[in-house]
Amino acid sequence: MADTGCDMSEEELLAMLRGIDASKIQSESQVVYPEKSAQAEEKDQEATTPEDLKAETFTEFLAKNPEKHTCSGKDLNQYWYSAITIEKMVAEVQAHGGEPLKVAFVSTPSLFFSLTAEQRRECAVLDYDRKWESEPGFVFYDYNEPEAVPEEIKGTFDMLVIDPPYITREVWAQYAITAKLLLAPNGRVMLTTVAENAPMMKELLDVEPQTFRPSVPNLVYQYCLYTSYPSEGLDCDNPEITEIIEQKHVELRPGH
Repeated sequence: MADTGCDMSEEELLAMLRGIDASKIQSESQVVYPEKSAQAEEKDQEATTPEDLKAETFTEFLAKNPEKHTCSGKDLNQYWYSAITIEKMVAEVQAHGGEPLKVAFVSTPSLFFSLTAEQRRECAVLDYDRKWESEPGFVFYDYNEPEAVPEEIKGTFDMLVIDPPYITREVWAQYAITAKLLLAPNGRVMLTTVAENAPMMKELLDVEPQTFRPSVPNLVYQYCLYTSYPSEGLDCDNPEITEIIEQKHVELRPGH
């Protein structure tokens, strides 16, 4: 047996040292680690506020999903709204889409994916592009079969947001059939198309053009935004469109 330099045996001395170490570890775990955990939790909460998530999602969508005009020989005519337009239209959805949100995004995936996953929980995106078919809420949609929507979602949405790939009456008539199947009683509609379609849109879906006009950067003609309800949020100009108009006026002046 080794000489410990005291009256205790070696076994007793080791037991005492183990007791001191265990007490020290327990004390450190009680004082240090909870404090770090609380700080980390607070930072996580600050980093994932709903406003941050919303701003991040529409930016990510535009970055990760380049416009696709054809797919497997089919015309998709995907033209995304600008980030400012998406933000404005998403705010409109949040204001008028029910609580919780029950909104069908018909051929408007950029708006659907600009909501957080929690906000999308009772929403749906109806689209022809199957790239999103693994996402919760995706429903394949072909406007040539306007009544081919699942029975369980008919008449369930408080709001619809619609932007077909074409602006013709033939296409809009198909979308109108789908809209009437999806919309709940007293539901609201928001859509985008050209100003020349105003009489037709009034006839098909009882919507009126609003002051705010959406920006679709790669589209050659200007869209208007229509709703089936009065909207204070859309009673304003889009600074992007105002800037474009002013620039065109400058270019038309003599000497330019």
